[in-house]
Amino acid sequence: MILTGTADGLYEIGLDGGIERHGLAGTEVKAVSGEWAISDATVRPLAENRTLDLPEGLVPRCLLAGTGGTCVIGTSEARLFQSDADGVHPISSFDEIPSRSEWSTPWGGPPDTRSLALGPKGVLVNVHVGGVWRTEGNGWYQSVEPDADTHQVTAVDNIVAVAAGRGVGQSGDGGATWTWSTTGLHATYCRAAAIANGWLLVSASDGPGTQRGALYRRPLDKPDQPFVPCGGHGILPKFFPHNVDSFELAAAGDLVAVGTPSGELYLSEDGGGSWRVLNDGLPGVRCVEFRH
Repeated sequence: MILTGTADGLYEIGLDGGIERHGLAGTEVKAVSGEWAISDATVRPLAENRTLDLPEGLVPRCLLAGTGGTCVIGTSEARLFQSDADGVHPISSFDEIPSRSEWSTPWGGPPDTRSLALGPKGVLVNVHVGGVWRTEGNGWYQSVEPDADTHQVTAVDNIVAVAAGRGVGQSGDGGATWTWSTTGLHATYCRAAAIANGWLLVSASDGPGTQRGALYRRPLDKPDQPFVPCGGHGILPKFFPHNVDSFELAAAGDLVAVGTPSGELYLSEDGGGSWRVLNDGLPGVRCVEFRH
């Protein structure tokens, strides 16, 4: 099943393309992780009719589901919160990173916590624009510098990947060291990344307002090889008239899904080698995640 957040609620879509459930109707579901979703400007547990209370003025941007009904929440102003049975608590150690004052955005506004992932030693936090930070012990360590302009971080076991304004980064040691590449991409601005069984998939374009976004893949164990296009050979378009954005691309094992703002949901069952249209009648897709 694929949890698919859209401009009009959250859909549960089977691998046959059928809609098994439509919840949170009338809201825009921007992110989903496990049993949690960002619906409009609120964080909701999917199994309960309630919302979490964040400090006034902060907007949730990303989620990372934990164990025992907990989750980590990234918000505007580059804040980080932990949800548990006692409520929502700021992660004060993240607030105390000395270089926070240097984080910013290209347009001069405050930075966001844009994406989260679980690495081998703890949480990986992507700040836009402030680099990628990883936990190790009780501290936070800079994994990727702010100048990379990272848009999404993702991880499976020891492998971490980032999609960034300067290309694609891949780490085989949990984010301690990196290999960067743009080889094979038609442009260097990257918004989404996902790790399938043996493959790294990324989106690339020529900038935020692009009309030429595309999806690529590369073997995980060959970071020196060029990326190759996933589209243009049949069902999946070679170029989309927009970016494939953070959270619109997801993978689990050999399965890969990508959703579009015009309501198409594509599925690959071989790590991005071939594709089929799973559903093409959805409201605009904002995020996708596989549920086992």
